[in-house]
Amino acid sequence: MAARARPRVRPNRYFLVFVMAKHSLLLRNTLLLAGGIVLTLAVLIASETGNLRLREGYTEAIRSQQLQSDLGALMGELVNAEAGQRGFLLTGQDSYLEPYYKALPQINALMARIRQHYANDAEGLRQFGEASQFVTRKLNEMALTLVYGKRDVDVAMDLIRTDFGRQTMEAARRGLEQLQARESGTVTHNLEAAEHDLQLSRYGIGLLTAINILLLVTVGLGHSRRMSMAEAARIQLEEESARLDRKVRARTRQLSALAAHLQRVTEDEKTRLARELHDELGAILTAIKLDLHWVRMRVQETHPEARDKLTRVMLHVDQGIQIKRQLIEDLRPTVLLNLGLREAIIQSVEDGGARNQWETDVDLPDSLPPLRDSAAIALYRIVQESLTNASKYAEARHVSVALACTDDHLTLTIRDDGKGLPPDFDAGSTAGHHGLLGMEQRVLALGGTMQIDSAPGQGVSVRIEVPLTTSVLAPPEETEKAAEQL
Repeated sequence: MAARARPRVRPNRYFLVFVMAKHSLLLRNTLLLAGGIVLTLAVLIASETGNLRLREGYTEAIRSQQLQSDLGALMGELVNAEAGQRGFLLTGQDSYLEPYYKALPQINALMARIRQHYANDAEGLRQFGEASQFVTRKLNEMALTLVYGKRDVDVAMDLIRTDFGRQTMEAARRGLEQLQARESGTVTHNLEAAEHDLQLSRYGIGLLTAINILLLVTVGLGHSRRMSMAEAARIQLEEESARLDRKVRARTRQLSALAAHLQRVTEDEKTRLARELHDELGAILTAIKLDLHWVRMRVQETHPEARDKLTRVMLHVDQGIQIKRQLIEDLRPTVLLNLGLREAIIQSVEDGGARNQWETDVDLPDSLPPLRDSAAIALYRIVQESLTNASKYAEARHVSVALACTDDHLTLTIRDDGKGLPPDFDAGSTAGHHGLLGMEQRVLALGGTMQIDSAPGQGVSVRIEVPLTTSVLAPPEETEKAAEQL
């Protein structure tokens, strides 16, 4: 009996299509997941790299700031040493040498510290080496004059009159100022790089979020059974995005705090420099003028040529005193310290109008609430920067400044009728406009807001609104102390 053949079982065509589609979908989802993971890791690596660069930028900015402070201190100590030398030679009293002997170890320590800062910077070390040569020459010149001064004052004074010491001092000052300008540029460059890294971090977070949403939608549509896992992954990724966003906000706050700190340091340095110019240089110039007057009175009858020469020298000293006063006004306006913000703004606008032939309009209340020094100088600097912009770029004919005060807010408005800001200017961002960026940082430090309205050919309007909080208003004890001084 012949065996019966077993029937062949053919697979269902639709089942094969389903299996193939399932495998195709699984492969596509796997590839999407792999690609998403790679992109996520790339974004995270890029973000962490940006954070590292940001940290390095902070470190470099702080180092440059310290270098600027040391360079300024070195110049100040050199001036103190010269003041002690001149005081001794003019009076012959050893007590005047105290600033000179006190400044010498400070100068050596500062030069060693600055040289150590530039150990890994060949160009900076070269520039400082050139400046330090002039500093050393100046110290040698002062030491030589003191040696001769203790024996014969006339010989020492003849050495000073050769003008070698002044030229050496000016060369040292120029070298140190160039180094300070170089470090200031380094700080600016680091802040701009930090802003760029923050922008990249924001873009990376946006890209990371978009990739995650796409992956979640694709995986959810293709694999409903894995919805719970996808949901958990989405939550985890959202938490990571929130963490990165918090880190970005923290970095932004750090940058704002750093900018405010740098502005405070700048104002403090200006105040210190103005005080030193007033106390040290003013005293020196006044002493020189008095001594020259005394000498002229003694020789005007017997040496008419010497009398005329001394008269010209006294005129030069008067010019130096006037320049010193102007420098002090630029660094820390005395009208702001003595008469307040209202009178300082009026004087600044009047001076700007006189220099630039503007028609000016000032609308200020008769009295203002007592402000902290930091708030008053910030508002005054904002007015100064606005007037400077109008003078340099706006080609304006009319400038107006208005200040309004309520119980809660202080509103400052500066307008000009110039050619306005460039067409590509973004009113929501001051990046690339350093003057406006500095104004914005000052306003943010006071907790206020700044609004800029401009159109080509229609001028610029800057509106500042500052809340009258405890960080802006002066405490009662400071107000009472100021009233007692007046």
